[in-house]
Amino acid sequence: MKNVNLVFLIFLFFLAENTFAQTPVPKIVNLDTIQQLDEVVLQQKKDSTIVIIKKAIANKHSNNPEDTLNTFNYKSYSKLIITANKDSINGSIDSIFKAKRKGLKFKKIDSTNYQLKKQLEKSHLYILEKASNFLFSKYRGKREIILGTRMAGLQKPIYEVLAIEMQSFSFYKDHYKVFGTEFVSPLGKSALKTYNYQLLDTVIEQGRNGYLIEFTPKRGNENIGLEGVLYIDAKSYALQKTISKLNASISVTAVQNYTYFPSQDIWFPANNKVEVGKGKNNNVVNLFGTLRIANSSKMEDSTFVSTNPDDITKHLYLTSETNNFEVLLNQPVTIERKGTAIELVDVATQRDANFWEEYRTEPITSKEIETYKAVDSLVQANNYEKKLSFIRKFAVGYVSTKYIDFDYKSLLKFNRYEGFRLGMSAVTNNRFSTKLKLHGYGAYGTKDGNFKFGFGAETRLDKYDDTRIGLNYKDDLVETGSLTFITDGRAFYLFEPRLFNLSQFHKVNDISAYLTHDFTAKLSSRFQLSHQDVKPTYDYTFTNDGKTYDTYQTSSITAAVQWNPYNKYMQTSEGKVVVETGYPQFTFQTTQALRDIFDSDLSFSKFSMRIMHEISPLDMGKTTFLLLGGISFGDLPITELYNTSPNQPGGEHILNRFSVAGRDSFETMYFNEFFSDRYAVAQAKHYFKRFNITEKFRPELVLISRFAIGNISERQQHQGIEFSSLENGYFESGLEVNKILKGFGLNFMYRYGAYHLPNFDDNISFKFTYYFTLGF
Repeated sequence: MKNVNLVFLIFLFFLAENTFAQTPVPKIVNLDTIQQLDEVVLQQKKDSTIVIIKKAIANKHSNNPEDTLNTFNYKSYSKLIITANKDSINGSIDSIFKAKRKGLKFKKIDSTNYQLKKQLEKSHLYILEKASNFLFSKYRGKREIILGTRMAGLQKPIYEVLAIEMQSFSFYKDHYKVFGTEFVSPLGKSALKTYNYQLLDTVIEQGRNGYLIEFTPKRGNENIGLEGVLYIDAKSYALQKTISKLNASISVTAVQNYTYFPSQDIWFPANNKVEVGKGKNNNVVNLFGTLRIANSSKMEDSTFVSTNPDDITKHLYLTSETNNFEVLLNQPVTIERKGTAIELVDVATQRDANFWEEYRTEPITSKEIETYKAVDSLVQANNYEKKLSFIRKFAVGYVSTKYIDFDYKSLLKFNRYEGFRLGMSAVTNNRFSTKLKLHGYGAYGTKDGNFKFGFGAETRLDKYDDTRIGLNYKDDLVETGSLTFITDGRAFYLFEPRLFNLSQFHKVNDISAYLTHDFTAKLSSRFQLSHQDVKPTYDYTFTNDGKTYDTYQTSSITAAVQWNPYNKYMQTSEGKVVVETGYPQFTFQTTQALRDIFDSDLSFSKFSMRIMHEISPLDMGKTTFLLLGGISFGDLPITELYNTSPNQPGGEHILNRFSVAGRDSFETMYFNEFFSDRYAVAQAKHYFKRFNITEKFRPELVLISRFAIGNISERQQHQGIEFSSLENGYFESGLEVNKILKGFGLNFMYRYGAYHLPNFDDNISFKFTYYFTLGF
C-alpha cells in the first residue's frame, strides 16, 4: 500500500475512533478504499503543481528581465577552476603489469596519481578569471564588454573559451543551455510534454513566499531534459532560484540565484555556478553540440593489471562561478555598433592587481595564486602557447611561421583538366602587421602543363567596421558556369570533393580592387571593380551583335552583402570573430559589366542570391535547407551563365562513374549538360543522429532531395558546345551513409522527373563521401 498523506491519516483515525465509539464490534478497514483516497490526494497535489507551472509559464514575459525591462546593466566577475579533492585520491605509485600465460610481466611505473595529489596540496590544476560589464537594451540587444581576463599560462586568450556560455542567463527561454549544450527549459513551450513536476515544499526567499517544485524528464525525454528544482515566487510566479542537474557519463550541476528588486517587482539573476565532473553511468552526452563524452575505465586493455586501480579522472572536476553586482535597471545605456555580442577591450589581458581587487567578489586565495604560477611555469617551460597557436592555425589549413602562414591545402589538388595541381600559397600574419596583409600563390598542372599564379595586398582602415581596401591579380583557371559570392571567406576543406571531377575551365587574367565594410557586425559588404581577359580552354565561340568572340574582355562592378542575423560575434583587437553560428543566413550579389570601359567587349547585368537555413531539434539530428538563384541579362557568353553545380562524370556504367560526391552539387547531373541565364535551386538534407553501433563504428544517415529549374534566352549565340535548358524542372533524391570508416562513406542518388534518362543506369549516381573528423 502507498504511503498515506498525514492529513488523511488523522482523518481516518478520527473516523475509526468514532466508529469504534458507536459500535462495539470492530470493523475491518478496507485497504482498497484507503489506496483510492491516497491516489485522489496525490492527483490533487499533482494538479495544483501543474497549475503553478502553467502560471509560471504564462507569466514568463512579465518576469523575464530581457522582456519586461527596457534596459539594464551590471558588472560581472567569473572564475573557472579545474581541480580535484586530494583527500579522495589514492596517491600510491602504480605498477603496471601485462598478463601473460606464464604470469604477470612488469611493464612500467605510473606516478600520475602520486604527482597529482602532491600538486593539489599547493595548487589547483587550472584557473581562469574574467571581469565584464553587461549592457542590455530592448532595441539594441545585449553586449558583454570583457574588461579584464586572465587565463593561466596564456598571454593571448582563446576567444572561443571566453565566449563559452556555461549556462543560460535564465530559464525563461524555450531552451536552456548548460555547458554549451541545449536542453528543453522547464518553463519552455514544450515543458509540460517533456517534464514531470512535483511540489516538494513551500519556501521563503528574501522575505517572499515561494514554491519548491521538482522537475524530472518524462520517460523517453532523458536526452533533452534536465532534472532539478525550481523556486517559484508565490505571488508573481517568477523564478527565485534554480538547481538543475545532468547525470550521464559526466555529471553537471548548475545553480542560479536571483535577487529581488521591489521597485521593479522583478527577480534578477545575481549568481550562477556550474560544476562538471565524471558521471556515474555510461550514458553518452554531447557537449557544445558536438563533443561526445563517454565513460572509460583507467585500464581499457583487460590484459593489463594495475596495483593502484584508482581512476584519477573520476576525481577531477571543473567549477565555474559568476557573480553579478552593481545592477542598474531601466537606466540609460549606450550600445555602439549594433550586432556585436561580445567586445574584448584591447587592454583586457594587461590588467594589474588593483583592477582585479576591484572586480573580484572575494579575495584570491594563496592556492589560486600558486595555480597561476604553476601553470605559467609549465606552459613557458614546454612552449605550449606557441604549440597551441600552431595547432589552431593547422586546424584551419595553415602552417604558421613567425611572419607568414602557408596554406597546406594548396600543396596538392586534382581535377580532370589540370591533373595533379601542385602549388603553394602563403599570407602574412598578424605578427607581420595587424593592418597590412600580403598574399600570393603559385600552382602547376601536370596534365595541362601550365603555371598559374596570383598575388595581392590589403590594408585595414577600421577594425570595428572591418573596413578594408585591397588589390588582387590572378592568372588562373575558373570553372565555367560557376557562381562565387565575393563576400564568402576562405573555406577550409582538407579534401575538396567536387574539384576532383571538374573538367571544363576558362582562363582568366583578372585584376581587381575592392572595399569591404560592415554596416553592422551582422551585415557585411564588399564592393569590387574588376577587369578580366577571358579565354575558354575548350572549343567555343560566342556570337553577339554580328560579331564572334573566341576570347573577350569584361570590365565590371560587383556589390555583395552578407546578412547573418543570428550569428554571435566577438570584437577583438584583431577584428571580428564568429563565436557562434546561427541561421538563417542571406547573401545577395549584383554585377554590372560595362562595354567599352578599358576595352571591355560586353555589357550584362547579373543578380544572385543564396539563403541557408538549419533546424536542429533537440536530440533529433538536424535539417538543412539551401535556396540558390540567379538571373542575368545582356551579352552573356557561356562563362557568365549558370551551370547549377553538376557532379556526374561521364561513363557507360555506374561503377565507371564512381568518384567523390560533393556537398551541395547535383550528383546525377552530367557536366556541361545544362546552362541557364536564370535559375533557382532548392535543396533539403536531414542528418539523423549517428548510430552508436559500437564505440568506434558510428555511421551517419543523411536523406537528400534537390530540385533545379532554369531557362536560357539566346541559345543560338553559343557555338561549339551543346547543352540543354532546365525549364521543365530537374529532380534528384537519395541518401548518404557517412563516416563509415575513417571519415569515408557512400552516396546514392537517383534522377527522376522530366529529365529522367531512358537508360535506367544513367539516372543513378554511386559515389564515396569524405568528411574530416576528429572522432567526436
